Amino acid sequence: MQADGYRTILSIFYPIFFVVTITAQVFLLFLIIKHSPKSIHMLRIILGMTCVFQIILAFSSSFIQVRFVTTRKPIEMWSYGLCRRFEPWICYCFYQTEQVLSAMASALTIYGTFFLKYRMVKGVQMSKFEIIKTYLMFYCPFFLSMILVVIIIKTQILTWEAQEQLHLVNTFLYNSGDYIAIAFLSFSKIPNTLNLLIFTGCIITIPALSYYCRKRTLRQIYHQMENMSVPRQQLYKSFIMGLSVQCVLPYIFYVPIYILYYYCLITGKEVLFLEFFLTLVPALPTMIDPLVSVYFVTPFRKQLTRWIKKETEPTRTSNAFTK
Repeated sequence: MQADGYRTILSIFYPIFFVVTITAQVFLLFLIIKHSPKSIHMLRIILGMTCVFQIILAFSSSFIQVRFVTTRKPIEMWSYGLCRRFEPWICYCFYQTEQVLSAMASALTIYGTFFLKYRMVKGVQMSKFEIIKTYLMFYCPFFLSMILVVIIIKTQILTWEAQEQLHLVNTFLYNSGDYIAIAFLSFSKIPNTLNLLIFTGCIITIPALSYYCRKRTLRQIYHQMENMSVPRQQLYKSFIMGLSVQCVLPYIFYVPIYILYYYCLITGKEVLFLEFFLTLVPALPTMIDPLVSVYFVTPFRKQLTRWIKKETEPTRTSNAFTK
């Protein structure tokens, strides 16, 4: 398939992706705010943070629509979304927001939730200060990546040389009007390499650490079954299963596409699927996560079941009268 074919498909897919994702995330936020029991106050905060991060991710991905031209040295990043109407540095800031603030923060939130749930099941009481301190520790890679992003923007995007180079490339791209070059990506520069390694490391290690906490949590639940009520056991198991599904998603949506990315970096080969989908595929879990949360978080599932029953009961009543 040629580049025009990918553009045609994505011009249809991106609006659908954006509308479905935002609708699902807003619905989940509504459940979190209006239909969460006070007993899961900290969980409400964590789920709310994850929703906000993923809304930013969905918006940024749809707004910039980046194509990575991996055959050029340095790698050129072209935007073909609405962002191409703005200055290149604005698009690049949105791209970094998508990469760092949303994807990494969402993954860290999931791992932090697993860790807190493990401590809760084990019977270790943590104060709000300890919970905040724990999350700050988990977010160290995120803060380090943000520092690197600021350095990259200051030294590689906003410099006079970079602006002139972008101007030359965009002079050629303006003839078609389909793209705007927003940045050049060279891994010979230390900040770019460190940022990629941090991002890749989080993608690989966070699900693995989450599964370790999952195993320990389930083992603790089985040890304490005699002291737990059946509803409480089901609540814990359902929540752990939901987090497990969320931890599988990075391996499905991140790892394969980044393996292909590394392959193209090493060989210099052109893979159009990678060029167009490198930023889209990691954003796809934002459509799935709300469904997972609604189904596996028991209070949300019960509330949704009540609404469905209310809708079906009047229908049954009217059918009974017509017979």
